[in-house]
Amino acid sequence: VLLNAVGQAAGVAAAKSPKRILECVALRATEKDGVVIEANDLDVSLRMVLPDARVAEPGVVVVPASRLVSVLREVGEGTNDITLVGADNRLDIDTEQCHFRIHGDDPAEFPAVPPFPAVALASVDGAVLRGMIDRTLFATAREPGRFALHGVQLKLAKGELELVATDGRRLAKAVTATEGGPSTEARVIVGTKPLSLLSRLAGGDAPRIDMAVEERRIFFRSGGTVLSSRLIDGAFPPYDQVIPPPSVRGFEAPAGDFATALRRASLLTTKEAQSVTMDFATHRLTLSSRAPEVGEAKVELEIAYDDAPERLGFNPVFILDALKVMDPARPVRFEFTNPKAPGKLIDGVGYVYVVMPVSVAEGA
Repeated sequence: VLLNAVGQAAGVAAAKSPKRILECVALRATEKDGVVIEANDLDVSLRMVLPDARVAEPGVVVVPASRLVSVLREVGEGTNDITLVGADNRLDIDTEQCHFRIHGDDPAEFPAVPPFPAVALASVDGAVLRGMIDRTLFATAREPGRFALHGVQLKLAKGELELVATDGRRLAKAVTATEGGPSTEARVIVGTKPLSLLSRLAGGDAPRIDMAVEERRIFFRSGGTVLSSRLIDGAFPPYDQVIPPPSVRGFEAPAGDFATALRRASLLTTKEAQSVTMDFATHRLTLSSRAPEVGEAKVELEIAYDDAPERLGFNPVFILDALKVMDPARPVRFEFTNPKAPGKLIDGVGYVYVVMPVSVAEGA
């Protein structure tokens, strides 16, 4: 339990910082809450309560996160109980076979972790939220200078939560129902670091996640755990205009089968020729690629398709990124209208993924 909590906090603590205190985690022993683990890099903060800890004497100690994780990982296996003693800015860790002493920093210099606001805006199922994050986070921009696109837009409305991410070449949108919601729609942009941490938290024993926004920060709470982050400034593009309307042209296939065929067809692509041609014919999809001085590949997939023949071109990496986060046994639908229009991947009623095409000549 302690290793898990400190591991989560270490994900918040700065890896390298001019201020050593930001690379640390705080362990607070209180008679009321037990042991509280905190981390704060000034952008993202985390507070986790471990109520089952037996506190002999209240106190606080601040030590480097990476060192503490390394020690706990080593001694944790096969050890039921561990004794922690903090004094004079150091932490003593004792088990039956081991003793460690980690030198730390002055707790007075540790930045305060903001508390969860008095009122939550909405509540959502933890497993559902994790799935939404995993299906959108990968589509954020990586290039410097595109600040608003470096995060995921989170839209909260009455009874609904929507996450959208785009890098200008592909777009992922996930929607689900919530308990509650603001009377006035709220749109904020959340960074990738806090959402990655939230995905890990929601994947554990987090049946529901409460959400709130206050003073340019977003807060997430599950039981005794509170994660918060500064919001990203900027305007998100009008993404609804990018999502194509429903089309009768397309096919359904298990996500795993589609991914396997596409991955095989992309094996001989290069960075200079990173595209796969999709040739549609009656009941058949042929995926092919060709790269100078490398070779060519051709893979066939049986599909239920009765429309006119068509040839499309896409970057296979962009489609595979989406298929990786889908249930391989679950049927997904791929739709298109023409070779110059975006392709659309649909998984159930709550997820849409749009990818821009490439010139067929590049993948021919």
